[in-house]
Amino acid sequence: MAFLTLGGLFALRGERNTVYASDQPSPLLQATPGPVNFVPMSDDQCLECHADEKMILPLPSGEQLSLQVDRIEYRTSVHGQKGYACVQCHTDITGFPHPEQNFQDTRDVTIYMAQACATCHEQAAEEYHTGTHSSLLEEGNKDSATCADCHGSHTIRDFGNIRTRIAAACQQCHSEIYNVYQDSVHGAALLDDFNPDVPACSDCHGNHNNSGPTQAGFHVASPEICATCHTDDTLMAKYEINTDVFDTYFADFHGSTVQIFEKTTPDQETNKPVCIDCHGVHDIKSPDNVGSTVIKQNLLTTCQRCHPDATPNFSDAWLSHYEPDLENHTIVYLVDLFYKFFIPGTLGIMGFFVVTDFWRSRIYKPKTQGGKES
Repeated sequence: MAFLTLGGLFALRGERNTVYASDQPSPLLQATPGPVNFVPMSDDQCLECHADEKMILPLPSGEQLSLQVDRIEYRTSVHGQKGYACVQCHTDITGFPHPEQNFQDTRDVTIYMAQACATCHEQAAEEYHTGTHSSLLEEGNKDSATCADCHGSHTIRDFGNIRTRIAAACQQCHSEIYNVYQDSVHGAALLDDFNPDVPACSDCHGNHNNSGPTQAGFHVASPEICATCHTDDTLMAKYEINTDVFDTYFADFHGSTVQIFEKTTPDQETNKPVCIDCHGVHDIKSPDNVGSTVIKQNLLTTCQRCHPDATPNFSDAWLSHYEPDLENHTIVYLVDLFYKFFIPGTLGIMGFFVVTDFWRSRIYKPKTQGGKES
């Protein structure tokens, strides 16, 4: 029955959830919005066999590959609604019997069929080849995600604005991280409150060209990811969050060193902390949460990760990410303000005396000496 394999190339439902694709067509789909004129086999011909739920293909691995395609599910999918025929993805199916393929397991099928997606979604395919998933696949990790793992196959729906589906897609492989994320300040807001403002997985890691901690330079450049939201005045004003975090971070010795590394040797790690080293990664809590790594009672422990000899006075000296003003760190603000006037004033007075003394020595003294000589 190996000749039937191509008929079930995407029929892997039940193993993975479906993530929904955007209804924005790829550039190629825009150029050819309808099905091709030449259709070797019609969908009805395909479904004469493939609508049967009992149509299952045993593979050499011992897995059972379902070859069934639900007619209604496909026709209500993004591709089905646009009128794309089966053979536009299964391009080498021109009749019956189908060509034989030497797939060993269901992963071989899924990986092979990603080529069909690349035919239309060229830009996404190019981006994918620069991402972590593609790199892992090229290294021989067959479990690394391809198109159908995230988007589904015959049941792809309009992505819409339901951002929770992004996290649900990643959960299929990254379940442990998902469990941590859903209890974080970002995850709880997204998954429980459906808040569209907080980051989902792809906002930090990217979509098809995803990146992560295994890639050189990701750690050093990660503050730029946080800055995307946390320097947005309009967005942060909704939640009364201070937007000085980026500037204050790069103004201190931690951030300035990281910035030097990023600009000079971006692929080299630094021993100075970035945002995620203090605040957490997927487990970030609100700074008011008792479990937060930056709440006052936990701050010393956080500092001691890098400064094991730190005492309570060490963490108490930190000004957080606030610029000193009359409300935050009043004494520091007043002392700083005093010296802003005192130092220029002192230097100005001293400079005045130096200039006048120089002028006196050059103007008056020669005249006096000249008078004596006469």
